[in-house]
Amino acid sequence: MTDDQTREHLIGRLPRMLGSGVDYNDAMAVISGMKAVSDWSQGWEAAGARHEARGDEAREAGNTVTAGEAFFRAAISFHTGQAGNVEDPVEKLRVQSRQREAYLKAMPHLRPPTERIEIPFEDITFPGNLRLPEGGRAPYPCVLLNAGADSTKEEFFTLENEFLKRGIATCAYDGPGQGMTWQIMKLRGDFEAPVGAVLDALASRPEIDPERFGIWGRSMGGYAAPRVAAHDRRIKAAIALGGYFDLQGFWDTSSHVLLDILQFAFGAANYEEAREKAGDFSLVGIAEQIECPLLVVHSDKDDICPLPEAKRMAAEAPNAELIVFEGGNHCCDNMPAVVRPLMADWMARQLGAA
Repeated sequence: MTDDQTREHLIGRLPRMLGSGVDYNDAMAVISGMKAVSDWSQGWEAAGARHEARGDEAREAGNTVTAGEAFFRAAISFHTGQAGNVEDPVEKLRVQSRQREAYLKAMPHLRPPTERIEIPFEDITFPGNLRLPEGGRAPYPCVLLNAGADSTKEEFFTLENEFLKRGIATCAYDGPGQGMTWQIMKLRGDFEAPVGAVLDALASRPEIDPERFGIWGRSMGGYAAPRVAAHDRRIKAAIALGGYFDLQGFWDTSSHVLLDILQFAFGAANYEEAREKAGDFSLVGIAEQIECPLLVVHSDKDDICPLPEAKRMAAEAPNAELIVFEGGNHCCDNMPAVVRPLMADWMARQLGAA
């Protein structure tokens, strides 16, 4: 990917960034100060450091609400700075570590608070963020939030709030190939396996109703969510946002931005090796096995995942509903005020949330 392509891609993330809780003024300052691509990560790290220092001061003064919000701002700033960096894994890990530490500081002071859980899977463990609704009565229904190929669980705080307000617990996690878990296990097509481990961990908790699990996913997670639903009957409802049906099928027409991210997530040496691995990421012969309700949300202007992918997913799943938003970008990040409540309301109905 050239510097110009990288710069254009990073600036194009603005709607997604704002939707995830990035401060608009931070974004404008970083963008206006960009003279080179490297200024992006440096600018966001500086913004994150300012928020983290403010959080430390607020916590020491006993202002825990302010501290929690500042630490979250720090974490989402660090996340934004490292997102898209697939050229330097060591540097990416360094900034992701700052992101993790800032969010750990935020967790007890958020409303509702966040609990970090460790999920054992095969010969590794990976982290999850569990939040329970305030008010209502346990056990709660729970929606699993499945990230994309270059997302992390900390990016979902504002989305989690949509479900929590409707009485649904949330669990976001960094599975294989995502966030810092990439260091110990790369992205894999059979995401039903690690998500099964998440379900096992949650089902043992008295606050969670094991009969009312839902799953949501964006982009790569929009492929994983219906795949998990097809294999694990504990999932009672699934949402695919901006997801694909058969990754290898549109590989040759995809942008270098997407291919670079996927090559990195797969741990592949080159495009050719990554293209071969992409064959594992398909709902062919799987979508028809989905028994639970499936909501497929897409846009007509998605330049990452073509609309025909969503149409095929909805056509082959037995109990699917397709909603296409005109003028939306990838994952409809430019219209969160409309799309997010729609998805949260749908999930609340399916899971019988209070």
